[in-house]
Parts: sequence; C-alpha cells; structure tokens
Amino acid sequence: MEQYRLLAECLLPARMLDWFDLKTVRVEKKGDTQVIHLYLDENEQKPDDGEDLRPNGFTRESVFHDFPIRGQEVLLHVRRRRWLDADGHNVMTECNLIQESTRCSTELAVFFKRSVWRRAL
Repeated sequence: MEQYRLLAECLLPARMLDWFDLKTVRVEKKGDTQVIHLYLDENEQKPDDGEDLRPNGFTRESVFHDFPIRGQEVLLHVRRRRWLDADGHNVMTECNLIQESTRCSTELAVFFKRSVWRRAL
C-alpha cells in the first residue's frame, strides 16, 4: 500500500496518515454507483509518556463517511490501537479525526455545517 500513500494523502482527511496506515482499498458496486472502502489501522506511535506500554491489539472497526470522490461514496474503516500500561489498563492515543456525535470525518462535518448555514441565509 505504500505506493498509494501520496494519493491517499490527497484524498483522506488532513493528517490522517500521520496516525493511521492504509491497509486495504476495496471498491464495491452499489446500484448505479460504487462505494470506496478504505481500511486504516492506527500506527504504532505510543501515547505521550507511554514508555511502559505494551501493544494490546486493536479496537473493533468503526466505519465513518468521508467526502464522496467523483460521486462515489467513501467509507473509512478505522481500527484504533490499544496499549496496556504497567497496571494492566487499556490506553489509547488521542486523535480527533472524527467529529463528536457524528459518524463522519471532522472535515466532512464542517463542510455540512457550512453548507446548511449558507442555505439558511
């Protein structure tokens, strides 16, 4: 997937590839259109002050809507990395790429908010 990194950097939300590795891309036919599925796993960057952390697998996959690409729906399948601290508690990095209380990227949520606000005027 490394050969697609530049293209992925152009298409994915800003800084997404700083935190996640693109693992797989799949295109699904859906009626007259297609759905692009991008599978991302959080990279191995330990959380701040995480010297004593051990890898503990991934969370269950979460699926988020992102900007359509040339009329095709785009779904981001994201798995977050879990770490165990010295006391056996799960720890995760903090990254705010998904807008709180939505199922879409922060950039897409801001776009929708601006679009609705402009139409209201």
